[in-house]
Amino acid sequence: MIRELIFTLFWAASLTLTLLFVAARMLYVGLSVEPAQLAALRRQPSFVARALVANFIIVPALGLAIAAMVWVPPHAALGILLLGVLGGGVDFLSTGDKTDGGRVGVALTFMLSLIGGLLSPMIRLLIQPIGTSLMTSVWALVGLTILVVPVPLVAGLMVRRAAPAAARVTAKAMAVVAVVLFVAAALTTLIVKAPLATDLGVRAIAAIVVFIAGAAIAGWVVGGPSAEQRALLARATVMRNAGLALLLAIVTFPNTAVDLVVVLFVVVELALRLLRGLIGWRVIPPMGMLGSRKS
Repeated sequence: MIRELIFTLFWAASLTLTLLFVAARMLYVGLSVEPAQLAALRRQPSFVARALVANFIIVPALGLAIAAMVWVPPHAALGILLLGVLGGGVDFLSTGDKTDGGRVGVALTFMLSLIGGLLSPMIRLLIQPIGTSLMTSVWALVGLTILVVPVPLVAGLMVRRAAPAAARVTAKAMAVVAVVLFVAAALTTLIVKAPLATDLGVRAIAAIVVFIAGAAIAGWVVGGPSAEQRALLARATVMRNAGLALLLAIVTFPNTAVDLVVVLFVVVELALRLLRGLIGWRVIPPMGMLGSRKS
């Protein structure tokens, strides 16, 4: 009885922290983008189409293919599937008023985050047969999604338009707040799900590495003739929406290690970036470098 109570309390805490993280990160994205940047993105329909294909067709197919491999642990397969279908992630190391560097990069993050958020209720309904039933109505689910994704995005954009200087300062603060919330949510998840971590192991890490590499290659290949756009799209495609994926994992698979897989994805992705920086590999440069290049 006590054990079940502790699990419920930590589960509720993890869910609450993740909801707050998603809202804070979406507000950060909204505060970081300018209307002129969105207009610049609209003037590049070909690039927008390629970004949508990479993030919402190719990478989901990649996630499905990896999940179907016999050597991938079941919980890792479900986590990778969630990450695959949810594009629009934000760089966890980004703490300035720009999410990705460059006019198009900031607007691209805004667009992908909005689409990924709007898709999440449909994804929750699609995976319901293999997870837990909805604890609320469909309309309540849609309402909550609107509250934590489009509302902060649009609110941040309006503040950026009305008071750019204040928006830049607030964006930096929200970036730090979001990181703190995610770390707290991840630690809470680890505490309650620690016994399940042994179900993952090296095979789960290997599957995540393959997924990250495949996503980067997909973005690079469909990025177009420009090296800058290829690098930009490769980075944006790797940045899956870990916040929404963690949220869906918590509510849909509460008694599994799927949420641990999402946290592990963030850790592995950051570790790979650190390794790339240590060895000086620049095939796909950090997005912050793209803003200083001529597009």
